[in-house]
Amino acid sequence: MRASFNRYKVGNVKVFFNRLGYHAAPNGSFEKRINRGDLFPRFHAYVEADGENVTISLHVDAKRPSYEGTSAHAGEYAGPLVEAEFSRIRLALPADGGTLHL
Repeated sequence: MRASFNRYKVGNVKVFFNRLGYHAAPNGSFEKRINRGDLFPRFHAYVEADGENVTISLHVDAKRPSYEGTSAHAGEYAGPLVEAEFSRIRLALPADGGTLHL
């Protein structure tokens, strides 16, 4: 699932995602564990900043890649879990471009 937000409201992307509980992944994306202590399932967000917009592509990695050397995994790209996380992201954005409300 993808959504675009005003870049001014997001501010520093890394700081924004850190405040939401995400950490930076080696490939420049962001990950957040859904269950404490378990690596999977986890939210996985790819972020593109372009002009005045920040586009977030979010999905759930259900499990680690099945075959060594591949990046294929069981992922959920839509549904209630992804929609609820996008709602949480939207709520974290300031209405006026001021401080974040988390």
